[in-house]
Amino acid sequence: MRKHPQPNLGSTGTVTIQRILAFLLDSVLIGVIGLPFMLVGTFVGDLAALLLLSAYVVLALGYALLLEGLLGYTPGKYLFGLVVVKSDGSQCTIPASLLRNLAWIVDVLPTLNLVAMISIYLTDDNQRVGDLVANTVVAKQQ
Repeated sequence: MRKHPQPNLGSTGTVTIQRILAFLLDSVLIGVIGLPFMLVGTFVGDLAALLLLSAYVVLALGYALLLEGLLGYTPGKYLFGLVVVKSDGSQCTIPASLLRNLAWIVDVLPTLNLVAMISIYLTDDNQRVGDLVANTVVAKQQ
């Protein structure tokens, strides 16, 4: 796994299915990561369970933010040959990843990613709202 693989910027319009599959895989991975937190949480007191839940939420939120900011991809994106970069092709940064992932709230709520899908289909570079706010694109790796 390479840090910040080179993007093929001409491929941004052809990655929608890979983005969806990567999102689903990353969602499963985040769920699997959360299993120990949930299992242990059922055997401890309320305060400890709340602390475990809080730790899991921070970990889940940091998953995409840190991986995309530090490496340019999540495991799902890497497996499907995708990379997150700035619109000019430069590396995604932590601040850009923070903006991109915070704006995911707009993409997902209250429509379960309907806003994201509409945005992806209406923009030339298949950008969801988070990409537009952070000036990022998802492209195929070279």
